[in-house]
Amino acid sequence: MLQFLVEQLNEHLATHGTIVDVLLRSDQSLMEEQEIREVILTFAEEEQSEEQSGKPLATIHLFELEEAESCEVEVEVEFTGERTAEGTCVMWEQARALIPKISLTEKKRYLEPGQSVQTAYILDYHFILDSPKTEEEASQFARVLKQFSSDLGKLVRLS
Repeated sequence: MLQFLVEQLNEHLATHGTIVDVLLRSDQSLMEEQEIREVILTFAEEEQSEEQSGKPLATIHLFELEEAESCEVEVEVEFTGERTAEGTCVMWEQARALIPKISLTEKKRYLEPGQSVQTAYILDYHFILDSPKTEEEASQFARVLKQFSSDLGKLVRLS
């Protein structure tokens, strides 16, 4: 399921931006006989150079569930740089217009008390995709990926 989903996402996301990195992670539990497989895709509006490093980046985590019959998709879109409270609210409302259950996290890094040296805003959401077994399910699967790709392309372009 992971390989199939990565291939489909690569195809659908190509019209909305660029996949800039793909990682495969496999974790083996020392306590249980369980292996967790994850693919991490990094997606941006376009390839980024050093000067463009402040542009939003999306990280898509794909986790296999239930003996590879379904997959959890977790998405985080990170925006760096300071924003006003009003600007943050506007960005979140724009994101919620696309994905109603999206959440916003604000992270600040301090090296001295009262002096923020780095601020990041992270929009995140998740959903589960089941492996299609019928033609109708395959059609629905394709529609979901098409909508997801379109929404993600819009999210990485929010300002």
